[in-house]
Amino acid sequence: MHRGPLFVGEPYEMEREVVALSGSRRTESLWIRTHVFQPGREEVLATMLLNAAYMKDSFPGYEEEQKSQAKA
Repeated sequence: MHRGPLFVGEPYEMEREVVALSGSRRTESLWIRTHVFQPGREEVLATMLLNAAYMKDSFPGYEEEQKSQAKA
């Protein structure tokens, strides 16, 4: 929070940017930074950094399912 709080039901504008991508044999991660503004203004009210992690190879037959979905 830079200038908060933020309120449920209020309109806000957001800018999102991908700041990092990473991966390993078992996971893929995406880091997204979001800036929240009041509509029509440039002052940042809040900033959030979100990590979305996806599990790969997490069940038997994973690789085969991925290959079949890529062909569809």
